[in-house]
Amino acid sequence: MPAKKRMSAAAKDRIRRMKWWREARFGMFIHWGLYAQIGHHEWSMETEAIPLAEYEALADTWKPKPNAAREWAKLAKSMGMRYMVMTTKHHEGFCLWDTKLTDYCAPQQGPGRDLVQEYVDACRAEGLRVGFYYSLMDWHHPDGERCMKDEAARKRFVEYTHGLVRELCTNYGKIDIMWYDCDAPLDAEGWESKKLNRMVRKLQPDIIINERSGVPEDFGTPEGHVTAEDSVDGRGWEACMTMNESWGYSKIDRGSRTAQAIVFDLLEAARGGGNYLLNVGPKPDGSFPAKTLRTWKTVGEWMRKNGEQVYHADPFRMYGSRLARP
Repeated sequence: MPAKKRMSAAAKDRIRRMKWWREARFGMFIHWGLYAQIGHHEWSMETEAIPLAEYEALADTWKPKPNAAREWAKLAKSMGMRYMVMTTKHHEGFCLWDTKLTDYCAPQQGPGRDLVQEYVDACRAEGLRVGFYYSLMDWHHPDGERCMKDEAARKRFVEYTHGLVRELCTNYGKIDIMWYDCDAPLDAEGWESKKLNRMVRKLQPDIIINERSGVPEDFGTPEGHVTAEDSVDGRGWEACMTMNESWGYSKIDRGSRTAQAIVFDLLEAARGGGNYLLNVGPKPDGSFPAKTLRTWKTVGEWMRKNGEQVYHADPFRMYGSRLARP
C-alpha cells in the first residue's frame, strides 16, 4: 500500500487561513471607478479610445454621495453574503484610497475623501470580511505600457505597483482577501509577484490571495462561468459573475441575469465545493441600479429560507436537495 503523502506546512497554513472563506460561500463584488460616469463599460477608456486628458477630467467631476458603501454592506448581509471585494484601482489607474504615490486618487480629486476607508468601515460595521481588488495593469501610469520593452520603466512601474499594494496592506487594519486582476503586460517574473506576495503576507499574515498575479497562491477565479477546479494543497476556487454584460455601471442593461439564474449558479458553486462572488457596478453616486435591487431582493428572500443548505453544502451532492425555486 503506497505511503500517504504528508501535507506540507504551507498547505496546512492555507487550510487554516481559508476556513472562514470556505464556509462563507457567497460574496459581493463591487466595480466602481471613474468609468461609472461614462456608464458604458469599465473598459471604456481603452475600447472607446478616450484620450488621456479627456479621461483624467472625470476625476474632478466625480462626486459620489458620502458613505455609499454602508448601503452595499447592509444589502450584502441581508442577502446572506459573508464577504465583499471592491475595486481599489481598476485598469484606468485611478486609486480610490489616500495614496502618497500619485495625486490621481479619490482624496485629491472630485470625491475628496478615501473611498476605500469608507468601504472598509462599512464592511466591519456589518460583520463582513474585507477584500481588495487591485488591477496590476494601469493605462494611466506612463510606464504602464513602456514596461514591456524598457527595463528601467519596468523597474519604476514595479516599484510603484508594490508601493501601492503595500499601502493597501498597511493602512486599513486586517484585510482578508487580496484579489489581483489583469497581469498584462508582464508575467509573474516581470511583476516580481513572488516578492510582492511575500510582502503582502508579511503585512497581513492571515490574508488569502488569488492567482491573477501569475502565482497560484490560495484560490482560482473562473470568470463568467461556474466551473469547479481541482483542489491542490488546500487551494480553493471562486466563480466571479456579474449582473449583465458589464462589470462597471452600464446605462444600457443588456442580458441582465435573473434571480433564478443567480441562485442556480450559487448552488452549482456550492455543489462543486467553491464560492460565488456576485458583482454589481454602482452608479456614479454609489447607488445600485433599481433592477439589480429588485433581483437581489428576491435572491435575499431565497437565501433566508435556504441559506444553511448552501453554507453547509455537501460537495457534489447538492442536486439531491429539495430546494425551492426563487
